Amino acid sequence: MTCATFGKSPEITYTGGANGQVYIWQDVTLMKTVKAHEGPCFAMHSLDKGFVTGGKDGIVGLWDDSFERCLKTYAIKRTSLSQNSRGMLVQDSPGVRSVILGHGHILVGTKNGDIMEIEKSGPINILVQGHKEGEIWGLATHPSAERIATVSDDKTLRVWDIGTQHSLLNSRILKSAARACGFSPDGKAIAVGFKDGSFAVVNADTLEDIVSFHHRKENISDIKFSPDPGKYLAVSSHDNFVDIYNVMSSKRVGTCKGSSSYVTHVDWDKRGKLIMTNSGAKEQLFFEAPRGKRQTVRNQEIEKMDWDSWTCVLGNTCEGVWPPKSDVTDVNASSLTTDGRILATGDDFGFVKLFEYPVKGKNAKYKKYVGHSAHVTNVRWNKDDSKLVSVGGADTSIMVWSHRQAGERSNAKGNSDDSDTDSEEEGGYDSDVQREKNIDYMTKTYATNLRENVGGVKPHLQENEEEEKPAVSRGAMKPPKVKQTDGTAKRKKGAITDLSLDYIFGYRGFDCRNNLHYLHDGADIVYHAAGAGIVENLASGNQSFYLEHTDDIICLTVNQHPKFKNVIATGQIGATPAVNVWDASTKQTLSIIRGFHTKGVCSVHFSATGKHLLTVGIDDDHCVAVWRWQDGTKVATSVGHTSRIFVGEFRPDSDSQFVTVGAKHVKFWNLAGSQLLGKKGVMTNAGQGTQDVKMQTMLSLAFGADNVTYTGAMSGDVYVWKENLLQRVVNKAHNGPVFSMYTTLRDGLIVTGGKEKPSKDGGAVKLWDQELKRCRAFGLESGHKVDVVRSVCRAKGKILVGTKESEIIEIGEKNGATNILMNGHAEGEMWGLAAHPTKGHVASASDDGTVRIWDTGNKTMLHRASVGSAARSVAYSNDGERLAVGLKNGEFIVLVTATLKVWAKKRDRHKSIDDIRFSPDGKILAVGSAEGTVDFYDLTQGQSLQRVGYCKGIPSYVFQLDFSADSKYIEVGTGAYERLVYEVPAGNQVKNNEVIGKITWDSWTSVLGQEVIGIWPRNSDKADVNTAHLAHTCNALATGDDFGYVKLFEFPTPQKFAPHKKYVGHSAHVTNVRFTSNDRYLVSAGGDDCCLFVWKTH
Repeated sequence: MTCATFGKSPEITYTGGANGQVYIWQDVTLMKTVKAHEGPCFAMHSLDKGFVTGGKDGIVGLWDDSFERCLKTYAIKRTSLSQNSRGMLVQDSPGVRSVILGHGHILVGTKNGDIMEIEKSGPINILVQGHKEGEIWGLATHPSAERIATVSDDKTLRVWDIGTQHSLLNSRILKSAARACGFSPDGKAIAVGFKDGSFAVVNADTLEDIVSFHHRKENISDIKFSPDPGKYLAVSSHDNFVDIYNVMSSKRVGTCKGSSSYVTHVDWDKRGKLIMTNSGAKEQLFFEAPRGKRQTVRNQEIEKMDWDSWTCVLGNTCEGVWPPKSDVTDVNASSLTTDGRILATGDDFGFVKLFEYPVKGKNAKYKKYVGHSAHVTNVRWNKDDSKLVSVGGADTSIMVWSHRQAGERSNAKGNSDDSDTDSEEEGGYDSDVQREKNIDYMTKTYATNLRENVGGVKPHLQENEEEEKPAVSRGAMKPPKVKQTDGTAKRKKGAITDLSLDYIFGYRGFDCRNNLHYLHDGADIVYHAAGAGIVENLASGNQSFYLEHTDDIICLTVNQHPKFKNVIATGQIGATPAVNVWDASTKQTLSIIRGFHTKGVCSVHFSATGKHLLTVGIDDDHCVAVWRWQDGTKVATSVGHTSRIFVGEFRPDSDSQFVTVGAKHVKFWNLAGSQLLGKKGVMTNAGQGTQDVKMQTMLSLAFGADNVTYTGAMSGDVYVWKENLLQRVVNKAHNGPVFSMYTTLRDGLIVTGGKEKPSKDGGAVKLWDQELKRCRAFGLESGHKVDVVRSVCRAKGKILVGTKESEIIEIGEKNGATNILMNGHAEGEMWGLAAHPTKGHVASASDDGTVRIWDTGNKTMLHRASVGSAARSVAYSNDGERLAVGLKNGEFIVLVTATLKVWAKKRDRHKSIDDIRFSPDGKILAVGSAEGTVDFYDLTQGQSLQRVGYCKGIPSYVFQLDFSADSKYIEVGTGAYERLVYEVPAGNQVKNNEVIGKITWDSWTSVLGQEVIGIWPRNSDKADVNTAHLAHTCNALATGDDFGYVKLFEFPTPQKFAPHKKYVGHSAHVTNVRFTSNDRYLVSAGGDDCCLFVWKTH
């Protein structure tokens, strides 16, 4: 059986058989058969009034509704064609493969690749034609008319009109399959090369033979007449030769020998004196014509020579057409325009590509076009380069592409997919955009050692010499190991046994966007910092946390559908990053999506109904995926772009349409079943401001009614798109990059945030009408030289703004008043942390070049001061009046705590000052540097900071210092994992263990020594315990490590792998921990996450 259809009654089925019979079935019982065709019946179609059938015999039959009577038959023959039908039949009675009846016509598809329409009265109109089964390789364009000739393995030569008619003008059935053809310079003759090694020259009008030869055994792969007057014919074959014939005398006059493999292409120079060939062994050879003597031509000369045609794919001028990792056979053909500027290619991947010629250097920039299903075997420009013709191998189709010349950019919808190897932006990238585009998140994931390893042995792997203890001691009691302070009297006596996260200072603004939203009509806000999702109540200032992520969160979105109130999605970095969907009220995890993206997920967004979730990755292909998040199933995925995609968002009214923007990228996507179909944004010259605009790096997205999309560009312009066509450009919406846009669903107003210098009339935040035509600017009053806004959101007359400097600011729309809701350190590692000796304040110092003082009780930032360079350490004096800061460049500064004004500064070292300490008696300042030195400065002499001594013989860099309670000794932690003790200020090392054993320390921040061996985890060979701090009650020790954990131990912990409690939230490295003066809080600093976590002690 070869076809089937149904009749009026549901239980009757009709099938067409290979014997030409139609079988009529009732359920599964055969009722009767009717003879319909001679040979198989391939097609049937039923209508109310009857049936139509088609068979291999080239007959179309019209039947009554009971399939008893054949009402009419139509034979598909040349004589049946109507007067004004275009095209012609190659042969009579082609097999019918498809029929359909409707609107008084029968539509027929034949085995020969024809589609025709038969009128009920009998005349036949040809609509479309193509070659039959068999590969097409031969293609030639007419030198002066809108015509082409093709030859194929279907043994036909065909001449086509590619002007207005698009029809078959003439055809001839050949003796065997043909692989090459070429027009003579006057267009009067066509040369045809056959697969069996013969060739013929035929009259271009009648297609009758003029002359034929059979000198070779293998496939004729290319055949070309010499330029005007066409005196010679070059015939290349798979026998590795090119034969040259004199057209007038019909004699072979020369043979080009020298190819070590089959010849693929041949071209003449304009004078008809030189031939260029390509071979399957990747050779580009030159021969003198007509004798065929081998010539040597240098690369520079090849480019300067005047070629009559260029169809070669090898050599210096074509190097860039070869895709990476391609085989020598992958690019099948090329064709150069007459002006020598554009080279078209066809390849085995089904792409037609356009390159600017010459295509030097690897992996050149191109535009690519899809349509062919597999191999594109040949491409040729027409006479005036206004059209390009391509032929497909197995798909047997001929495609005609119209070509817009340079300078005539119209509104025509081009459908190229550009290559993106050329990522250079006009005028270079904005510094903030450049950084974000090139950021490498893999270096920021867990368990990489932040400090350099100098070859020391980690404490838990060191051999320890046990001290000999006398059986009975008559001596006095040993002095306490660490001095207890009086400040703890205020808290209940007893050990600290637990911590709970109370507050986080920080917001990830430096490399994220659109990650700050209102909840509950503006009563709460949700955002992220480090590895924590944070919900803050604006009235009370209380924070609550979602802590189920395992690494830095870098994107966040809120589900806007009323059915999914409070549903948040957050995406993180990591080797197999997760997207967590959670409830903002209960902090319950609703779904975890992972397993597709690698490296990280940089954008998440819910669809209009809230059921779909879009994710964008930062893997090498920048993949996009759509998920049904409730059950975690992947709906569709696609490769996104060759460079960074910054944002992907669903249209506010759609579950299937979304837009992505990135580095020189705007793409409009449609979810079709399980596939994602993307269209690039097309530049047009239609609207206002669109003349000669180029594709820019796009950073943000907003939406308008009627399929309008707004994209914010790096230049500060906003591009307005209708579907995927550029409509107009809003010039200089901001003076710098437009990093963020927000569409208010309630009234359609749009908020934009950009990079701006504060001025009277301008502002980094603007509120626009729905058409983006009028706006109102708001200043942030932040005190920065340049405001960089990374996130905007709007609700109930308020605009929520997140900045690159990690601030969260709320602006009132009516009066423009600003209110800072959150401060945090800006980008850069944070290592310096110190607690005030009597108040609940802490000071922090960061690579962002600032020192800040925070109030842990009131959860506010009290002061900030810029110190002009990255800061690595900080310490309070014992009376709290002075603050010492160590910088990364080797300088240190002493500030007055109350005003943060500089009291004194000095620079004796050129490497980082990693710890700095005031002696308890306030006389000495100890400064430890990465050069392996500790210097002592006399504070009693005032601001001169006289150096009075230094420690000698430290084997590695210094990262931690503690004074003894009597200020006579200092304990030094070094990168070689050795804990050393020195006299102050002489700097001599104390090696006597008995003396060391009797010292009472003023503070304990050491991670080295027998007393704290238990803090080192089993798996710490790759990463470090960075910091420790002993509570003032002297019984609880907090640590921070490279795995992102804050841990709580009992003190001392002389046994390895001691029991402890661990706390998560920091994304990776915890660089410092400090208890406040009354032990009420523990504060921890994150390295890369720039956050301070405030933990309540219990």
